[in-house]
Amino acid sequence: KDLANMLVGVIIGIPSLVWVLVFFVLILYVIGLVFRLVVGPVPGQDLLASCQSPDDITDFDDPVCKVHYLYGEEFFGNVRKSMFTAFRFMLGDYSSRGGKSIVVAFSQDYGARFEVPFVMFMVVVIFGLFNIITAIFVESTITGL
Repeated sequence: KDLANMLVGVIIGIPSLVWVLVFFVLILYVIGLVFRLVVGPVPGQDLLASCQSPDDITDFDDPVCKVHYLYGEEFFGNVRKSMFTAFRFMLGDYSSRGGKSIVVAFSQDYGARFEVPFVMFMVVVIFGLFNIITAIFVESTITGL
């Protein structure tokens, strides 16, 4: 009986989950655009082709190959990459391929220009969006049973 109730609850909740997914993708798109504009590369910038990987840089005073520009190009080079990186942020994954924190690199070099949108994004998503998603799913399941 419990298994049947769970299955019915999932089936009843599917329309709500679809709308939550649409809303979630919309939020990710907006946040992806913001991060793309704030920390993404300027048009025509292609430092990844001329500089080494940002994880391998040891000279942080290089005026051309700045770590935050390289990470910006790598993780926020276009809207799709920016949306995926924002999704990774939601899951708590702030690391580069080499295991270095991209949030620390952006925070050190961009300062409040990065920190304000990042903190606002995390607060809205963690305390707002995830709670709303849970409430909608629970409410639609309870009223359907």
